[in-house]
Amino acid sequence: MRVNDFECARDEREGKIQLNERFDTLTFDDESNQEYVYESMDDLLANPKDLREMIQHFLEVQKPRLEILEGYSKGHNHTILTGRRRLNEGKADHRISHNWGGYISHFTTGFIASIPIDISADNDQQQSELDSISTFNDLDNLNQELIFDTSRVGRAYELHRRNEDGFDCIHLIDFKEMFVIREKTVERGIIGAVHVPIYGDELDITVYTDREIIQYESTKESLVQLNEVNRRKHLYGDVPVVEWKNNRFREGDWENEIGLFDAYDSAQSDTANYMSDLNDAALVIKGDLQNSGLAPEDLYLMSQANIFLLQSGTTVDGKQTSVDADYVHKKYDVDGTEAYKKRLLDDIYKLVNVPNIDDDKFGSQSGIAIQYKLIGLQQLKATKVSYYTKALRRRYKLIAGIHKELNGIPFDPFELTFTFHENLPQDVWEEVEHFRASGGELSQETLAELTSFTDYKQEQERLENEEFERSVPFMTDAEMRDQQWQGLGSDQ
Repeated sequence: MRVNDFECARDEREGKIQLNERFDTLTFDDESNQEYVYESMDDLLANPKDLREMIQHFLEVQKPRLEILEGYSKGHNHTILTGRRRLNEGKADHRISHNWGGYISHFTTGFIASIPIDISADNDQQQSELDSISTFNDLDNLNQELIFDTSRVGRAYELHRRNEDGFDCIHLIDFKEMFVIREKTVERGIIGAVHVPIYGDELDITVYTDREIIQYESTKESLVQLNEVNRRKHLYGDVPVVEWKNNRFREGDWENEIGLFDAYDSAQSDTANYMSDLNDAALVIKGDLQNSGLAPEDLYLMSQANIFLLQSGTTVDGKQTSVDADYVHKKYDVDGTEAYKKRLLDDIYKLVNVPNIDDDKFGSQSGIAIQYKLIGLQQLKATKVSYYTKALRRRYKLIAGIHKELNGIPFDPFELTFTFHENLPQDVWEEVEHFRASGGELSQETLAELTSFTDYKQEQERLENEEFERSVPFMTDAEMRDQQWQGLGSDQ
């Protein structure tokens, strides 16, 4: 089954979609996330049919998965928002979607990349050049966007080029518009990349190799043939594209837990449906109303006024009959339902390695206990950072390659150091108190550096200015004029 075929049942014999069934499980097949491999780009370009089929496969099989995952990262949860949920017509059909994907991806991205990644070179000249490239491309923000994309869908892409003024430009590419082609060897190196954005209703196709940029004629999404319209060389010495991976499988941080998201959406929606359906509960009147003299319209008017005046009858032997009225509705197991939803929440937090900061015990636990709660997130960070470092290394390898060709400032990308910083709140002053209580001493400079409202150098300047002002005697304006006249007189 294709990734986009699970929304409803399909009658294979008639080719019609059946809307009378529910499907509550979202799964992706292996093809939706496979890597594309080929012998070489020269061979692929010589066989345009294979290239066309590769592009078509990406658009029809891989892109739908990426679109669905992107939707989950924005709170547009696919399972709860599509298909038919309530099989009985006339019933409430709330579809409450929770943005778990976006919350988790923002949390992990902030933990890893909200503090800028430090990139260190061997000497000041190289460092200055790297800093200039970073400032020109706003790489701190770009790195966050790339890491956020990998958290959402498992992959992200950046494209390199030189602009008309000779500056190194790095661009974020929509993951729904690009894929890379790897060589059919154990190294699985990148031998090509294909950019397939859609403008209007036409597909724009550009292929990147290690030597050339090849553009094809724009066409409809249903590819029939590839017509080359432009081919130009570049000087990177490699495919000018970097693929960022989230992990070995190119899966997002929460992709395997979508079933839990769907179950929680369903539970909350069912609760809302119950509350709505309760207002429309059916009225049941029990008793002998045969001789009550009440017409149907009388019952309707009384129901509208929320008052029922029911008159009982008599049996054949003259005994009084009883009449009772009550609403029939599904009983709501509050405790059971809330326990079920809490269990889903606990499973979500546990399996995506994100701490539940809303936990009542979270803020009152000891430092070591909180560290244990973060151990899953820190292990996740270690895996992600190893793949991000590979992507950064390739980025600067591309830049170093074109600098070498154009006699720019040379540097060795394998000599660069990349440092990631965890962004977690730190109770520094508690550490200071423990340190001083155990006999340690701290300088005023260190204490000033720990504050968030000032720094040591600034405070030293202010203290010196204040000391100078206190040492100078105060004089009135008249005294200052007298002193100036006396100075003039002594000069004469």
